[in-house]
Amino acid sequence: MSKSDRSKPQTALICGASGGLGEVLARTLLSRGMTVCGTMRNPSNHPQGDFRMLAMDVRDAVSVNACFQSARDAMGSIDVVVNCVNEMILGSVEELSVEEIGGVYDINVVGTARIAKAALPIMREQGGGLVVSMSSLGGILAVPYLSAYTSAKFAIEAFSEALYHEVKADNIDIVIMQPVAMRMDRADVGDHLKVAAGVGKDSLTHHVVSVMAKDTRESKLTPQRVSEAIYDVIKSKNRKLRYPMDRAKVVSKIKRLAPQSVIDKMIGGLISKPA
Repeated sequence: MSKSDRSKPQTALICGASGGLGEVLARTLLSRGMTVCGTMRNPSNHPQGDFRMLAMDVRDAVSVNACFQSARDAMGSIDVVVNCVNEMILGSVEELSVEEIGGVYDINVVGTARIAKAALPIMREQGGGLVVSMSSLGGILAVPYLSAYTSAKFAIEAFSEALYHEVKADNIDIVIMQPVAMRMDRADVGDHLKVAAGVGKDSLTHHVVSVMAKDTRESKLTPQRVSEAIYDVIKSKNRKLRYPMDRAKVVSKIKRLAPQSVIDKMIGGLISKPA
């Protein structure tokens, strides 16, 4: 796929499309004329919709490779891959178990690597493609009580940036999206956000959860807006490596330019309970 072909309808594999951003993105790309497959661990638990859902568990390389082969067979090519699979567990470093930290990394970081390793040979053979990694504000700013999640996002940023340089000559673009919390109609905690098993009832972790829930409810950013931004990236002829959205634009500048005392004050405001 040459750069001149980007204005034409393309195929997309959305990893993690059973709900949230992934599902909205799949429907958005469909409405723009693209052919789309989505993935989830067990498609039999998901009602058949207007795009094909394939089985994929990002923790299993065999599952990932089989899914990519099925997607290629179904669509003829895989021009775009967007990884929306995400795991978030809150808790201090002392509250988190090593197993919980490893689980976050296996899904968010190693899962990203498994998806890239499955996508790149296909894209290289077909002459190009685009891989979109979903980072977040947590990939810019390390937040206490989110050490596992934010460090995993930092790792995704570094992995994707290194990969960007490795495959640039092969007409394969790597893009990192950096949205903030998106406003969705769902409970404060659940499959999308878990609290570590070792968190006590008086832990400050619960306060951080409440702050995050408030930020989410009041966010101006929605899955639809992020989906439309991703579509614009897909159609762009001159893609950038990173796309910070909303407050992430400001925070990325603060992180680069401000002294540590300013960052400490910003973080302190996040984790300090009101009097």
